[in-house]
Amino acid sequence: MKAFYAITAGVMLALAATPFALLKAEDHAYLAGKTVSYGAYGAKIKSVDPATCGDTTSSSVIQGHVYEGLYGYHYLKRPVELVAVLADGMPDVSDDLRTYTIRLKSGIEYAPNKCFGTGPDGPKTRAVRAEDFVLAFKRIADYHVGAELAWPLIKGKIVGLEDYRRKTAAYKEGDFSRYDTLAFEGVEAVDAHTLRLRLTRPFPQLVHVLAMHNYAPIPREVVATYLRPSGKTEIRTPEAVVGTGAYVLREWIRAGKVVLERNPAFRRETYPAEGAPGDRAAGLLDDAGKRVPFIDVLHRTYVEESNPAWMLFLTKQHDVAGIPREAFDTVIGPAKKLTDAWRRKGIRLIKGRSPAVYWLVFNMEDPVVGKSRALRQALQLAYDVETHIDVLYNGRGLRATNVVPSTFAGHDAVEIDGKPVGGPSPYCRFDRDAAKRKLAEARDELAAADALNEDGQIPTLTLDLPGRGARTRRMGQFVQQQFRKLGIKVELVLNDWPTLQRKVRRKRCQIYTMGWHADYPDAQNFFQLFYSENIDAGTNNANFSDEQFDALYEQASKMMPSPQRAELYAQMVEILNEKCPVLLLSEPISFLLVRDWVSNVKPHPIGYGFAKYRRIDVPARRKAGGR
Repeated sequence: MKAFYAITAGVMLALAATPFALLKAEDHAYLAGKTVSYGAYGAKIKSVDPATCGDTTSSSVIQGHVYEGLYGYHYLKRPVELVAVLADGMPDVSDDLRTYTIRLKSGIEYAPNKCFGTGPDGPKTRAVRAEDFVLAFKRIADYHVGAELAWPLIKGKIVGLEDYRRKTAAYKEGDFSRYDTLAFEGVEAVDAHTLRLRLTRPFPQLVHVLAMHNYAPIPREVVATYLRPSGKTEIRTPEAVVGTGAYVLREWIRAGKVVLERNPAFRRETYPAEGAPGDRAAGLLDDAGKRVPFIDVLHRTYVEESNPAWMLFLTKQHDVAGIPREAFDTVIGPAKKLTDAWRRKGIRLIKGRSPAVYWLVFNMEDPVVGKSRALRQALQLAYDVETHIDVLYNGRGLRATNVVPSTFAGHDAVEIDGKPVGGPSPYCRFDRDAAKRKLAEARDELAAADALNEDGQIPTLTLDLPGRGARTRRMGQFVQQQFRKLGIKVELVLNDWPTLQRKVRRKRCQIYTMGWHADYPDAQNFFQLFYSENIDAGTNNANFSDEQFDALYEQASKMMPSPQRAELYAQMVEILNEKCPVLLLSEPISFLLVRDWVSNVKPHPIGYGFAKYRRIDVPARRKAGGR
């Protein structure tokens, strides 16, 4: 602790002496007179292309803020509620549940961009058309684009999808004529304002999938202006990011700052007039009916380590912040509430549950961890998850007991033929004696697979981690400590976030730390991570394959919620509990500190793009000594 205080004191003095040290002169000129929200992000942004963006960091930048889908989520209502965004109401669904007809709102325009031409007043814009959604689906299906996270969600579900993908492989990457010459019968622009999707089978989660930014409309002009000259299929520059959201991506420096500014063509949209119980008393409906966005610029700085980001908050340069592990006990009391001293500083605490599960993933194709179920079970039994949560996260989480978040239907056990099925994994307990017994079984399994080392022992395992800073190293060292007590050695490999994702996709990791945040409120979104068809598609990064699981998944994924589907979900949980493709860690609980000059802050468990509803009281911020 002494070293921590010595370091942070120096940082605080430096920041206090130059409160705008992170901004250049041109930044000050640009931001003058604007309402700006300042904050930090802690992992490198992988992509700004809706087709290839899927991680939470990248999504937090572009989803909803720049790119919008046909549907989205109400900002305040809980449980979460789907709302029409670019669609003019919910879909018209055929009796056989295989045809969805969706009308678009009229008059929705893209942010002005030179791809639409220029006039006396600068770049032009145009209205969104149904054909723009067709292009979005074609790009996700395109063999050359590599939409690893978006593609599996629709794979096998839309008429003609796989056929279209196969045909695109025959074209060169830079030959975009495929978007014109190849038909895609399952997604059709009936007219300028009507989109029709034809499914191969019922897909109950479709409307939730359409609420994701991956399927946001893409104007053909973007391909002609920005992609065709380079021959590259991925949108990689801020000027090529063209959406309908409240903000425009003005600047993006990889591992640097991200600046989003108000979209001058954004339609008239108002702050919600309804919310959940308690929202009115909390002041979350004070701006009901007022036009959004309230903030002109979202300015985000890449700060990998939590302590420097914390200092930016303490010196009032940033408006909101998480709490570093080292500072937690000075800010939060024993009852997990903000202390009086910090409340008197004009700070409030907002806590939230996320439908997410963090885990260590085992590569099931690895010749060691993939060959021994008993080894994976032993490692789960030997891992002290409760201490992991306390030491690394100050208790900010719940122990995960299966792959489905505890807030989702499908998490709890279901009685089938008088016996409980599913529910908590029998290996999600800290029992080192049981782990040692399992390890003896593991040696036999690995000996049979000729996977022991030359000394007849279990080989050193390799853990890949997403980051290179002190926080990531602490996590790796904790894992090493846990497994060392079982007699297992672990070698650490540190990567930045995009690098780890590439290695995982190429099956180059043995064990790695990751997790999954729900795309939509259905356990199916977690089960698809273990469906064997999604190994090559991109989301089954454990490379798990089980015929019984696949058969259950294929049956359940066609069904609407029902007791029968609940039984299938429980059986899938039972299989994953036993075969342990992941070592379950935690379900996170967020602790967010907010300055009193920021209002309308309510974390959403699933949706993104809600900064347009936040308000900054600039005079109050300046009076308090902020920017």
